[in-house]
Amino acid sequence: MTLWFDVTDIRDWEHPYLTGIQRTVVNVLSELLESRDDIRLFAFVRSERALQQVDVDMLPLAVLKYIRSSRTGEEGALNAAAIAAGIGSRSRHFSKVSLRRRIKKWIGNEAIQALRDFRSGGKAVARILWRKINFAAPASSSRPAVAPLQISPDSILFRPGDICLSLSATWGLPHYGEVIAANKIRGRTRCINLIYDLIPALFPQWMLPGYSDVVAFWAQQQMDNADLILTISNFQKSEISKYMETERISPRPIEAVRLGDNPNFMANIAADKPLPLPRYIPDRKFVICVSSLDVRKNQSLLYQVWRRLAQELGPDCPQLLLIGIQQLYVSDLLHQMRTDPLVSRLIIHMDDVVDEELAWYYRHCEFTIYPSVYEGWGLPISESLSLGKYCIAGNRTSLPEAGGDLVDYFDPFDFIGCYKLVYRAVTDPDYVKRCEQRIRENYVPYTWTMTAAHISEIVDRVADRREGA
Repeated sequence: MTLWFDVTDIRDWEHPYLTGIQRTVVNVLSELLESRDDIRLFAFVRSERALQQVDVDMLPLAVLKYIRSSRTGEEGALNAAAIAAGIGSRSRHFSKVSLRRRIKKWIGNEAIQALRDFRSGGKAVARILWRKINFAAPASSSRPAVAPLQISPDSILFRPGDICLSLSATWGLPHYGEVIAANKIRGRTRCINLIYDLIPALFPQWMLPGYSDVVAFWAQQQMDNADLILTISNFQKSEISKYMETERISPRPIEAVRLGDNPNFMANIAADKPLPLPRYIPDRKFVICVSSLDVRKNQSLLYQVWRRLAQELGPDCPQLLLIGIQQLYVSDLLHQMRTDPLVSRLIIHMDDVVDEELAWYYRHCEFTIYPSVYEGWGLPISESLSLGKYCIAGNRTSLPEAGGDLVDYFDPFDFIGCYKLVYRAVTDPDYVKRCEQRIRENYVPYTWTMTAAHISEIVDRVADRREGA
């Protein structure tokens, strides 16, 4: 048996660091490369409508530097070179960031935001036109099962008894699902597909026009192709099950796999090693919210909470660092936070923080906060706990699953409830210390090694079922 691991969305990764789904893909891949000798990589080639085997050394340097391998020789040298090159690319990244910040200071935040909105609008129009040309999502009432493409037998990558494992974000790729279906059927292979959540399909109001249809179409194809569906929480397992019933998709086994909560920088924090100073150093005590800026992430609530804190506490009000990239429909919120005299120096948004800087912010922050309305899991919560930091979070969807009884929760639509928890944490540091002592005594970190071991066990179980069929 060969375990085929899908690297479609990381094969051509262009950024100097990983985010979100790609971080999950690379962490699991790194562990599987260490623990299994039957793993091979593949990617979908859109121009050829085919699957192509990919060697590890074909992956971008930004990906390779995250991959930990016990193998020696040429590949070990490659990884060392990748790490060294990664340092160089990070230095170039810092130089670009420094230039951008000088430009911002010169022309001002409002002009920068206007340019961002103009660029986002142009990209949105281009995406909508591209989707209309490439996709025609069928109505759910008459949705056919995914149909395999008619492709040459010579282009079939999978072989009988193989397992295809996809953790990738492959929506928006025309014919991806059909090519996987053709390889599965002709290669007599079983597929295990991870669906993180169904947020775009369930909440089109948070997405660009047409985007929900694309992701829903992709999710339905992933479900059709899967012999077993993975997801990242028991809450999402229930959501996917209900969605499949609503969309009349044939039932499939669904299994929840917990994501690792040990970020790459955790070892340095745990070992209490000196950390390099970040480019931005707060001038007072501070709280961090590690999350993309998004309507769903609910940073608008934090804006109102910090306004009240500033009024009540004056110079004793801590800073709030919003660490994450800007997503859709938050331009007006950023404008308010940047121009409001009450909080413009208290709420700081940073969209280019690298792991080394994030480690420093985690170590030195007073606590973390995560007010999201809807999540597939809630990784910032479990990461905060794994680093021994007190966390305040919303109580909806999967977030209580991520934080258990070690987090103080509030209704994400309840300003007063959130404010009371934040005010107590800011004004009663002894309470925070007691909570963090309880976290250190009771929280059991879940490593990426454990995540990969669970997935590996599922792969072997599915393979055994095929052999016994």
